[in-house]
Amino acid sequence: MKKTFLFFLLLLLIKPFAFAQYSKEITQLLSIVKDASYSDSLKLFNAGEETIRKATKSSAMDAVAEVYIYYGNYFFYVRNLTKSEHYYKLALTEAKKAKSQTVEMLAKIRLSFLKYENGDKDQAEIELSRLLEESKKNKDPKNIAELLNLLGIIKEENSDPKAAVALYLEGITISEVNNLSYYPAVFKNNLGLIKLSSGKIKEALEDFEKGLEISEKENNKRLSSHIQMNICLANVSDNKPEKVFALFAKVIEYSRKNNLLLELSSNYINLGTAFLNTHREDLALSYFDSAIVVLENQNLFIPLTQAYFGKIDVLIKSKKLDQAESVLKKAEFLAKKTSNLENLSSYYLLSYRIKQERKNYKGALDDYLEHRRLRDSLTSIMNVKVMEELQLKYNVQKKEIELEKEKSKSLLLEKRNQEEKYKKEFSIIFAIIILSLVLGFSYIRYNRKIREKQVQFSHQLIENIEEERHRISRDLHDDIGQSLSVIKSKIIKENKEKTSPSTDLENELGRVIEQTREISRNLFPTNLEKIGLTRAIASLMESIQNATKLECSYDITEKTKELSIDVKTHVFRIIQECTNNTIKHSGATGLKISIEERNGEFILIYLDNGAGIKIKKDHPGIGLLSMQERAKIINGYLEIDEKTQKGFKLILKFKPVKNEML
Repeated sequence: MKKTFLFFLLLLLIKPFAFAQYSKEITQLLSIVKDASYSDSLKLFNAGEETIRKATKSSAMDAVAEVYIYYGNYFFYVRNLTKSEHYYKLALTEAKKAKSQTVEMLAKIRLSFLKYENGDKDQAEIELSRLLEESKKNKDPKNIAELLNLLGIIKEENSDPKAAVALYLEGITISEVNNLSYYPAVFKNNLGLIKLSSGKIKEALEDFEKGLEISEKENNKRLSSHIQMNICLANVSDNKPEKVFALFAKVIEYSRKNNLLLELSSNYINLGTAFLNTHREDLALSYFDSAIVVLENQNLFIPLTQAYFGKIDVLIKSKKLDQAESVLKKAEFLAKKTSNLENLSSYYLLSYRIKQERKNYKGALDDYLEHRRLRDSLTSIMNVKVMEELQLKYNVQKKEIELEKEKSKSLLLEKRNQEEKYKKEFSIIFAIIILSLVLGFSYIRYNRKIREKQVQFSHQLIENIEEERHRISRDLHDDIGQSLSVIKSKIIKENKEKTSPSTDLENELGRVIEQTREISRNLFPTNLEKIGLTRAIASLMESIQNATKLECSYDITEKTKELSIDVKTHVFRIIQECTNNTIKHSGATGLKISIEERNGEFILIYLDNGAGIKIKKDHPGIGLLSMQERAKIINGYLEIDEKTQKGFKLILKFKPVKNEML
């Protein structure tokens, strides 16, 4: 018997595309969706919704379109063509949004195929042919292969196997040139069925075996099952049904387990044919009836006609002519409706046999002549010579493909050599860049260390200066100051003994002693340790105000008591430097000092209403440099507001570390 259901089971055989590079998680989910689309609706939609959610979150909208393709495939398998069309349209919409040309094309192919299923055959074939040209233009090999397969099956149904063979051979060529490992199995299976119909059983089995080897290598159980059934069919045609009964049972169990009704009915027909050829009419009839039950609600007229023909054959052999005629009327309606030449030929052959049994020889002769006319027409369309010519062309083309592959290998080798050259050049350039970066980094690091050493030197210098000032101050106070005090005491004593004391000398010595104390205080403010920063600043303000007539004010937070003596010293020195500048250069009539604390940070603000200063950024003065270094030592920084219209404003912000607090 001729192949059954290949046309209607196309989507069961086409391997899902590798549409895009997705994340590992989405790829795994899509694999689950694909497997579930064959039979497990609950698993399909659960996995599908999860895939859609995660793909949407990661903006992989082409994966969403792919899920809708699998939804559409599922409803196609269960023959709910309305829902199948709905999901293919959703896939088309999402593919356009994602700008995924391959998925968009596949959705269009599916929709055109549904038109064929729904009876709009001419328009569907036109659309599929147009899509084939478009896919060739876009160099889309996978969609080209699928379209060649579809159009070939359509040509077979339209009784044009010659055109179908040409399309299948072109499909094998496309598949092999582009290393589409799966598709050759599909085309080998299709060619095997045509050869089987032409009586070339040995050649058909060779194609089936090659197709089965590829499908098993690809781990496609669906296609493997279908090809195994065709191998069974070939062995039945070769009068060797006993070889494949076990395989028949295995394939039927797979179809039943996965609820593949169309494939199951095809298997029933093939198994019925096998039992009929081994003269076990009772079992054959039960399998043909099982196929009819499955198919009558599916509107699949061609395979249903073949199931009727099988049943009629059994009834004729069982001499149940009335029942055979009743079933033949149903088969006649379907055969004429589909206009399939092979089914029409089979109809007239069965009608001839019934009329011959009833001894209606004239009617039998007319039916037999019509059968022969149709059979001859089919033979002229696809004879052995044509098949051999097409096979020869394919063999030549196959050699050309092999030569092209060898050429591609040479080009690939040359490309690899070129890539190696580029890699070496890139490695050299990369090494130079790395070396430059290392040298640059080393230079920057060296400069940074130099700067750190300079800063460290500056800090050490200021500390040394402070220590030296401390020593000089101590010497002035302890040695010179005390010596002068002793002299003064002696003079006072002598003056008391004399009648006219030397008051001028006494006053002069007192002034020298006071100057010595002033110098000592300026060199190192020892009273910082005794009276604290606030009182030291107050004393300084009072001294300035008495000596210069400047109006001085201050506002010092009590938090300064917590500062270490080193920090207090540096703050006091900065204030001293500012007051010296105000007195000597500004012409100010007043100054103000404030120190406040905010969240552990101290803020010193120094203001005067003098002429202000212009800072030379390239050559800052020694006084400013000294203040900046002191600020760094106490973990702070200076700001001098140059935007003020009049006067001078300095802001010192510092945040002492814990060991700098008392």
